Amino acid sequence: MTMRELTYQVSFNTPAFLGNAEQQAQWRTPPFKALLRQWWRVVKAPDVGYDHHKLLQLENALFGSAADDSGDGHGKSGRSKVQLRLSAWDAGTLTDLPQMVTHQHTEVKNRQTGQLVPVGTAVYLGFGPVTTHSIRNAIAPGGSALAFKIRCPDSEADALRKAMQLAAWFGSVGSRARNGWGSLHIEGEGVLGFEGLCDTKLTEQAVPRSLHAALGDRLAAEWPHALGLCADDRPAVWRVFAARRQNAEGKTVFDGFKEWKQVLEKLAALKIGFRTQFTLQGLRSPHQQVTDRHVLAYPVTNHGLVGLNNARLASQARFKVAKNKDGQFFGLITHLPCAMPQAFFDRSAVRPPEISRQIEVWQQVHDFLNRQPATLITRIRKG
Repeated sequence: MTMRELTYQVSFNTPAFLGNAEQQAQWRTPPFKALLRQWWRVVKAPDVGYDHHKLLQLENALFGSAADDSGDGHGKSGRSKVQLRLSAWDAGTLTDLPQMVTHQHTEVKNRQTGQLVPVGTAVYLGFGPVTTHSIRNAIAPGGSALAFKIRCPDSEADALRKAMQLAAWFGSVGSRARNGWGSLHIEGEGVLGFEGLCDTKLTEQAVPRSLHAALGDRLAAEWPHALGLCADDRPAVWRVFAARRQNAEGKTVFDGFKEWKQVLEKLAALKIGFRTQFTLQGLRSPHQQVTDRHVLAYPVTNHGLVGLNNARLASQARFKVAKNKDGQFFGLITHLPCAMPQAFFDRSAVRPPEISRQIEVWQQVHDFLNRQPATLITRIRKG
């Protein structure tokens, strides 16, 4: 088997809460392998007609699996044909975060007085690793990039390059990665930077035209298999920036932020906005049926579902802090839609809402983002 080695340089744009065996921050390859597999599925899904059984067979054959033989050919163990290596496994020593702005949240109140309590950006987007008093050790953003090498069969190199391109645009790792923590900056192997992100390039990578029916087809499976599309049939990807202006040639220019924390502050405000548009006021917990807010992610503070006290369902909306070639920071909001998994509800008498309702909820999120001032957020460019 002819092998190929792909070499990248990786660093973080925001603090990364990667955990080792002691739950202390440390550069490790397992989170990167998980990230690579996630975006590889998006790249390869069209090749198998979005059949998750066939995709799983391909994934296990390439990345390896550890399972008992079930007798149906799907449970056999196998070694990975993809080998990853980082140039260092340094520990993270960041133990404090810069001061960030607070936000008004209509549902966060003092339990004694009933008055609204402002919510800090870091706590809202990072609760768990981040508390009101401290943070878990993190890998600091910036610093020297580490070499990240992928050794793989030559026949798989093209798909893995595409997966790494998607990881470069949208990838983050570690705790609360979907909220923008652990946002990666990746270079090497011809990777396009933030400036190269547009509809045309995404169509080549992750939005095959064989799935042309916007959000409906994207909720046909219970796993993220493609980028979502808005009602105008364009990718559901938005960029958040500091200012929009006309340059001397009359062209529109988008300026980024000077600091990564400013991006997280804007992302937190937007997340509060698109979540609280689905009101829960007056509703009693625990709920006997799924509300629109539950479709976005679970759990919902003070609004659990009967029989699902410890269940978790990650958000389909992904946040990323990106950095351009000039060192300016931008936000990215990406929707990777899928249906609420039936298995999530197996321990409860609660039933998932109809797919049509789930689609309507996410369309409202899209509409909310599209209604925001064009001086703050817009869709990515067409080409």
